[in-house]
Amino acid sequence: MRFLHPVGPNVARAFFAMWYLVGSAVHVRCALTNPQIIYAQFGRTSLFPFFGELWVSLIMPHITFFALLLAAFELATGLLLLSKGKAVTAGLVASVLFNLFLVQLGMGLANRGWQVDFLVNRLPPLLFAMLQAPLFRSHFEQSWLDPR
Repeated sequence: MRFLHPVGPNVARAFFAMWYLVGSAVHVRCALTNPQIIYAQFGRTSLFPFFGELWVSLIMPHITFFALLLAAFELATGLLLLSKGKAVTAGLVASVLFNLFLVQLGMGLANRGWQVDFLVNRLPPLLFAMLQAPLFRSHFEQSWLDPR
């Protein structure tokens, strides 16, 4: 996918950055309200049993901490994407790797059969990662945080 106008990559990175910034706020709220109910299902949709067991034995007993850590990660990723130069590349790498991790972890949605599992748990983060790939070819010389 090639952006036809130089504005395209900047609009795309602003969209992805806002996604992470809003996600950060959502995870702070979830961490502080009822994290046990919200995050418990993620251990059930992992492709690898090891991650499901790790989720239940390590993550869930300390879910408030990990949800706030996730919020901090999303905040940092969003701010990096709004930055310039190599910071944007670092944000893109963090975002793509995070989404590829979500492909194996799943989105925590109940499913029936591998087709539905793929559509609801694997495809969204895979598409999100793929849509960001063209941004690696762009050079972001200006920051959205300091738009001089």
